[in-house]
Amino acid sequence: MKKSFLEINFDNKNSDLKLLISKKSFTDTSVNITKDVLKKIAIICEREYGVAFNDCYTKLKKTPLHNLIMIENGTLLINQTFEKITNNFLMLTRLNQPIYLMNQLSMKSDTIFTILTPKSFDASIKLRLLSKVSRVLTRTNIKKQITGAKKAEDVLAILMNV
Repeated sequence: MKKSFLEINFDNKNSDLKLLISKKSFTDTSVNITKDVLKKIAIICEREYGVAFNDCYTKLKKTPLHNLIMIENGTLLINQTFEKITNNFLMLTRLNQPIYLMNQLSMKSDTIFTILTPKSFDASIKLRLLSKVSRVLTRTNIKKQITGAKKAEDVLAILMNV
């Protein structure tokens, strides 16, 4: 069965600057332990995007600081590359309570966006994509809209219309 994805396209001239999103790649959770949050992300990674749970979980646990973007509003953006994917994918995890997801981070987060990018993509494209996404996530009231959304479709509508 082929999955259907929605897309956010940041540049109509460059198809590499788009994110594919599955409606089932969003989760709300009350877990408050880092390893449990990362496991939830890895489960979605495997189920929706075909990356093995162990591969995803191991990489997430070892995510270097330069692949983490902490936004002042308590949103964390994680970027992770994988060999087995050919597109950029987006996941969202909303926590009931903010936590320090990684020891290196000085702020708590309750909204975690994870971007999966192909390892084969050029570094400049990855940086441009991260820049575009982080600009969207720093916009005024975007965090309030995302946390107030009841369904994945509502979050997708917010992200697709910015």
